[in-house]
Amino acid sequence: MAETISIVLCGDTLPARRLRDVPESARDIFRHVSESDLSLGNFEIPLTQRGSPVHKLLNIRAEPEIAQDVPDLGLDVVTIANNHTVDYGWDGLADTKQFLEDAGIKVVGAGKVLEEAGRASFHTVGSLRVGILAFSCLTPAGMGAAPTRAGISPLHVETGYEIDPWYQMEEPGDPSVVKIRTKIRAQDMAWAVELTSEVRRLCDVLIVTVHWGYGSGDQLAEYQHPLAVKFIDAGADIIHGHHPHAIHAIGFHKDRPIIYSAGTYVGQQVFLEASPQVHQMWAAMSPDGFVTSIEYEGNVRKSIRIIPTTLDADRLPRRANPQEFDAILKRLQHLSERHGAQFAIDGAEIIVSASP
Repeated sequence: MAETISIVLCGDTLPARRLRDVPESARDIFRHVSESDLSLGNFEIPLTQRGSPVHKLLNIRAEPEIAQDVPDLGLDVVTIANNHTVDYGWDGLADTKQFLEDAGIKVVGAGKVLEEAGRASFHTVGSLRVGILAFSCLTPAGMGAAPTRAGISPLHVETGYEIDPWYQMEEPGDPSVVKIRTKIRAQDMAWAVELTSEVRRLCDVLIVTVHWGYGSGDQLAEYQHPLAVKFIDAGADIIHGHHPHAIHAIGFHKDRPIIYSAGTYVGQQVFLEASPQVHQMWAAMSPDGFVTSIEYEGNVRKSIRIIPTTLDADRLPRRANPQEFDAILKRLQHLSERHGAQFAIDGAEIIVSASP
């Protein structure tokens, strides 16, 4: 009988204080993650005292010493291809990468040039060779890596606004006359597809982890599903999405899972100094999330299980109580029905499978 191998995926991770003396409810989740054969999350806060704030909507950072505690979260690998690790420029991004690596965490999604930023991470777990590629569709100005520029691994999104002329004539000024169109820039898409195909030939299981979508609301951006399909058609086995600080849909393409957003794993950025408007935005973010465990026997995927979570008063994860569990399940069912996923309860976990 083939050995069972578990891969665990976590959502947005933003620790803003040292992770000492955390409650047992959080340690329970961290143990579950650490007991996997390989775990991956999105690390989304610069750990630096250097750099200057980049001109953008919001700049956050935390003390470098926090990196020493990240292994306690159970994470083996993190992507730093997102819109906040760049908040203090390349110096802050480079510090974050270095401090995490010094703590024993494998880091993907950033580099001194595009080739390094897009470089895959490979891991041998049991009989499986797992590859991880990281991208961000949120690219603050000047922070996407290029052939001669440092930064994150970028997929630039082109946005257009389509106006219904007939509706506009009779309802001028109604926002409903405008439809927002988004797509990945063709050059970036070609690069990402080629890279995905190349990496897939070098591993048994390929995870593409991507920062995408909207930071609030329930809707997916127009470009997200086509992008997931492109990745899977090019060889990706799992799409690990993040950025919305809320649970979004789970879907399937060719029986391969697309996790659009698992919500927040650790969300302590809300304790940092910011404007009243930003704190109002943070307060509106959902505390709910889930931790995904994908099990393989040999190179065959056998199950996908999720543990619903919510954040405690210190913005650390704990298992959802029965009422919260039910609300998370209903949200997943509602958002995922059009994306080909179905759900079943198994004790304190939810089993996810493709709809027949």
